[in-house]
Amino acid sequence: MFNDAQITQIQKKLTPDQEELAFCEAFRILGDWNRYRMMKTLFEVKELCVSDLSKIVGISMSATSQHLRVLEMSGLVESERMGQTICYKPLLTNPRVKTISKLINH
Repeated sequence: MFNDAQITQIQKKLTPDQEELAFCEAFRILGDWNRYRMMKTLFEVKELCVSDLSKIVGISMSATSQHLRVLEMSGLVESERMGQTICYKPLLTNPRVKTISKLINH
C-alpha cells in the first residue's frame, strides 16, 4: 500500500493544467460519432460546405449545422461565408487541432 506522502505526490501529478483541460473538452466534443466523422472528413478534404458534409456524413443539413456550430465554438473548426454558402475547415492554427489530426489520422 502507498503511504500518504506517496499518494499526495501522485495526486499532484494528476492536477490538470489548462492544456489538459482543453484536450479533455475537445475529446468530449469529438465523443459524438457525427462530429468525429465530420472532423475526420475535414482533415482529409481540408474544406467543405455544410450541404456536402451533410451528404457525406448522412445526416440532415440542420443537424450538420448544429454539430459544426459546436465544433466552431470549441475552436476546432473555422467557417467562411461564400455568398449564401458557409464552408468549414479545421482550425490548424490551434495546436490542439494539429494534435487531434495526428491522432485521428494516425
